[in-house]
Amino acid sequence: MCYRSRMQEANSLGPWARRFIQAFLLVFTVSFVAAQDTVPVTTPSVTSDPKALMRVAVQSNGLNGSGIHPWHLKATLQLFDDSGNPTVTGTYEELWAGPKKFKLTFVGKGWARTDYGTENGLLRSGDVPYVPDLFVAARNEFVEPLPNQESIERESFALNQIDSNGTKFSCLRMTTATFDPGLTYCVAIDQPMLRVSSYARQSIVVLHNRILDFQGQFIAGDLEFLKAGKPALTAHIESIELLDPKNEAVFVPPPDAKVVPRRINLSASVAEGLLSMRPAPLYPANARAAGIAGTVSLQALIGKDGHVSELRVLDGPRELQQAALNAVRTWVYKPYLLNGEPVEVNTTINIVFRLGK
Repeated sequence: MCYRSRMQEANSLGPWARRFIQAFLLVFTVSFVAAQDTVPVTTPSVTSDPKALMRVAVQSNGLNGSGIHPWHLKATLQLFDDSGNPTVTGTYEELWAGPKKFKLTFVGKGWARTDYGTENGLLRSGDVPYVPDLFVAARNEFVEPLPNQESIERESFALNQIDSNGTKFSCLRMTTATFDPGLTYCVAIDQPMLRVSSYARQSIVVLHNRILDFQGQFIAGDLEFLKAGKPALTAHIESIELLDPKNEAVFVPPPDAKVVPRRINLSASVAEGLLSMRPAPLYPANARAAGIAGTVSLQALIGKDGHVSELRVLDGPRELQQAALNAVRTWVYKPYLLNGEPVEVNTTINIVFRLGK
């Protein structure tokens, strides 16, 4: 394995630190005010400017920087259910030689999917309806854990510093990110090493541990996803090494590989503005009688024709999920145009069920 560790296992975030960070991020997300244990930012000038710190962090973390040489990464993944019991086990492997030259494979029990980056677009081999969201999220936390430079220049950030049992972090909250108002990243106080990512809209906090040094970049050797404070996924890098880019054969898609339609991601609010037909969901009588209310979050793929082609539940009361699915399947959107051409759209839909209505 061609890396060395900048931090030892002993410096991984322990249970107390995890609880403190989650509590702090909750307060920081909701109120914009630091928790009681926070201290003033007294780090060098580069870290006292939130946008400057984000620029440095982006340049220092991940595997898709401009100076990165071809690489090969293998990792094991473990999903957990809502009670913290292990469920799906899988692997992630990627060979990367550029944005249009890579091979990305996810494998689970009884299934496998491989994506190939080519000059003619993305090709896919393996007839799998979808890969678990957190598998894909783990890949992104390894490879591209922070927003790109263009996003940083458009956004504004709030900077705060927390002290977790003697370990200090500089936390940057993206204050203008309408797609996730609580999006927050925490780096080490003495260097721009990413340690925590917080996605408030999904109630997910990602801890970056066993930090590795690969090609001068910080890479999390271990990831721990917590959803609403409970384990949701762990990911462990088994190996990461330089790749000989001359080995062209590994990047050649098999004959059965199919072109993946071009898709873009839209925030829930932007997608909502495209709705042309929106039948309201029917409140299940048994749920209403039991006093069950809440929000059902759905992941949707909207086709070029504006109809919902794929739909699944992300979160929400089980008693309300089917009613939300039934309603959204009948929704129709105006086609989203990119350069004058309709494209498929990935988005999140939130259906709110309130008692008394």
